[in-house]
Amino acid sequence: MNLSRRRLATLFAALCWSLSTHAQSFPSKPVRIVIPFAPGGSTDANARIIQDKLSTLWGQPVIVDAKPGANTVIGTDLVAKAPGDGHTLLLTSTALVVNPSMYAKLPYDTLNDLVPITLVSVSPFALVTPVDSPYKTVKDVLSALRSSSALSFGVSDSSAMLSGQLLNMLAKAEMPAISYKGAGPLMIDLAGGHVPLGIAAVSSVQGQVKGGRVRILGVGSATPSSLFPLAPPIAHDLPGYEAISWFGLLAPKGTPAEVVQKIHRDVAQVLKDPDVQQKIQGLGADPGGLAPAEFQARIKREIELWGRVAKAAKIQPE
Repeated sequence: MNLSRRRLATLFAALCWSLSTHAQSFPSKPVRIVIPFAPGGSTDANARIIQDKLSTLWGQPVIVDAKPGANTVIGTDLVAKAPGDGHTLLLTSTALVVNPSMYAKLPYDTLNDLVPITLVSVSPFALVTPVDSPYKTVKDVLSALRSSSALSFGVSDSSAMLSGQLLNMLAKAEMPAISYKGAGPLMIDLAGGHVPLGIAAVSSVQGQVKGGRVRILGVGSATPSSLFPLAPPIAHDLPGYEAISWFGLLAPKGTPAEVVQKIHRDVAQVLKDPDVQQKIQGLGADPGGLAPAEFQARIKREIELWGRVAKAAKIQPE
């Protein structure tokens, strides 16, 4: 009995030493942050904001590597199949939690092949309208929907489209979505009054809003956006509505827990840097920093939510 206890104690000590060694020795070589989008977009900008700070902190080069294609599937799959040592990371968007509802089969298991680390930035989706629109509030839109007004909403990605379908589901409405190839064309049509409503992340609409060309009716967060504090949460008039755009960091399955925790601590430290915060806010977002367990719970919750929304909207996976 004593021998067994001593053996267990020895094994436990060896395990703790091994985990500690993993964290202390990380990183032992350059770290690659894969973004599953083309260079120059919001994901790339988020990665580059933390790139140099992490490189300085770690004493190793941090390389931002764009692997676009198939609505983020190509880059995500690359990281899901990478060695689980923390030296290959994924910085992706809410597409991660939307894709399971949009594709019948993915080459990876979102919940089991990737390890959530933290959020880098968050930006609520916003319901926007032309500045001279007759709709001044979310209540105005809901009233118009109840009176069977012919309304539609423009979107530029699948995350925004499901955010609009969530509004439809909760309001018991059937507004059609009009898809645009990018936020730019959507904003041009909104500003010109060619589409009555649009749904996009605050980070995508801030320029047009500040320029006085479109107006935010409400945001998808539980509290007002720090950039536009006068825009109320949509949930005030449509209980249960929550739609947040985010950019988050994940590692491949098998990455040691101590390495995941170290990366989270270091990224959280970087996100507290005033220069980093200013740059993220310049993108129309707020710094993240969510703990790994909380991020994992959020991913699971949002996959389930968007699955229900897609089913209610009768969206057939590709």
